[in-house]
Amino acid sequence: MNQIKDKRTAILEAALKLISENGFHGTAMSKVAKEAGVSAGIIYHYFDSKDDLIDDLYRTVKRKSADTVLESYDQSRPLRAQIRQIWEDIFKYCLRHPQEVIFMEQYSTSPYYRAEVEADVSQYFTPIIACFERARQEMIIKDLPQSVIATLTLNVASSLAQKQAAGLINLTDELVERIIDALWEAIRE
Repeated sequence: MNQIKDKRTAILEAALKLISENGFHGTAMSKVAKEAGVSAGIIYHYFDSKDDLIDDLYRTVKRKSADTVLESYDQSRPLRAQIRQIWEDIFKYCLRHPQEVIFMEQYSTSPYYRAEVEADVSQYFTPIIACFERARQEMIIKDLPQSVIATLTLNVASSLAQKQAAGLINLTDELVERIIDALWEAIRE
């Protein structure tokens, strides 16, 4: 079982690396196989198609990001403190995982991005979604759809992390705190 998981993991890691560097169209399955150290045929043992591999990789990356952000999530804190901690952890994740950020950005602006896939991955973020919903119901934040709140906040973190990876900005801890303050001002009621 470990060997199966290791091959599958190697395939996903190779796909992540190559797609973040070359895009979807520049990443042939043969390149993924070579990078993963497996035969091209073995990929089809784990994934029905390249599309299936890409969708599964997206789910895997989203689960990993959710697990990382939720490690320090504390529902007993005041809502504003919970939201700030979520944003801090998202920024940290994005800054430490540039390949994942590049991949998620590509995925979310491609035809792969579909409502049914997003519905699947949103379950990983249930506590975070619930936190923002409570804040909305208690009129702490603006009454906007969840997807708008995510765009105003999470997309900022991923975009800035990409800019840092490209050497266009230096996101110091102080600057991240100032950005979080600005995000709060954007959504607070």
